[in-house]
Amino acid sequence: MKMSSQNDTYVATERRSRTHKEIKQLIEERNSVLAQYYNLAKQAESDTDDLNNTLEMLQEFCQELVDYMALGHFEIYRRIEEGNERRDDITKLADRVMPRINDTPQVAIAFNDLFVDTSKLDETAVTQLPNYLAKLGEELATRIDLEDQFINTLLDRNKPEKATAPA
Repeated sequence: MKMSSQNDTYVATERRSRTHKEIKQLIEERNSVLAQYYNLAKQAESDTDDLNNTLEMLQEFCQELVDYMALGHFEIYRRIEEGNERRDDITKLADRVMPRINDTPQVAIAFNDLFVDTSKLDETAVTQLPNYLAKLGEELATRIDLEDQFINTLLDRNKPEKATAPA
């Protein structure tokens, strides 16, 4: 019996470690997307005529955006989508927020589809970019809020149990 308990503890520790690594990676990817989003939005709104720079930034942003969306789904949300999450507080939160989180990739993919092939874009398309970025920004803000709820719940569940003092 003792061996099984040690093995269970080891598995739980490994799972917590993997979860922390996945969350750290997601946050790093998200921060990169947000920085690129800010820079691209600033460039798209500016009065400069540097179309090539805007197109280069746009192409890099599209790739990073797709990577970020995929990372969340394939790393963080995978266990839930596959029905492998056993913790009640996580599954209850997932039931509430996952439908909305799952909506955000469609907006990102639509944005990507419009702008990823920069060789087909002209100045007219670039002048419309701020409007598309605004809609995408709203979706990203919603996703980040829901993601943070999810991450905070995951991290709360991964904290060791606190010992209570006798009364």
